[in-house]
Amino acid sequence: MTLPLRAPAPTRLVHHVGIAVNDLEAAIQRYRELFGLEAGEIIELEDRGVRGCFIPVGETNLELLQSTRPDGFIGSFVASRGQGLHHICFEVEGVGERLKALQGLGVPLIDETPRLGLMGGLIGYLQPGAVNDVYVELAQHH
Repeated sequence: MTLPLRAPAPTRLVHHVGIAVNDLEAAIQRYRELFGLEAGEIIELEDRGVRGCFIPVGETNLELLQSTRPDGFIGSFVASRGQGLHHICFEVEGVGERLKALQGLGVPLIDETPRLGLMGGLIGYLQPGAVNDVYVELAQHH
């Protein structure tokens, strides 16, 4: 794949780092006890089998994610890899256009079109093989 001189998905902000956990409430408590961090409200996306929250840290966030069913994307991830770092999310403008540009360059995507994320913004995931076996999420929150 030949990449253009201009980045197809420019960003200047890591919006959040996603962390898969077995017990959301216990993880929230741990981050509070160890680092004095306070979590936002718990949000559940029943259709995706996930519940989670965001914990602001400076200009970025931690996103704690717990599966509500074993066959959900977080449940499958924890079953195969255990708890821990799940993804990194970059804030971009025009997430749909960015996904289309990446796809046009042959970058493997999980989401060819944007969908709603836990925080209510539009998101799209790249396949882990696209960026050093790390799940990368692109998001547009404004």
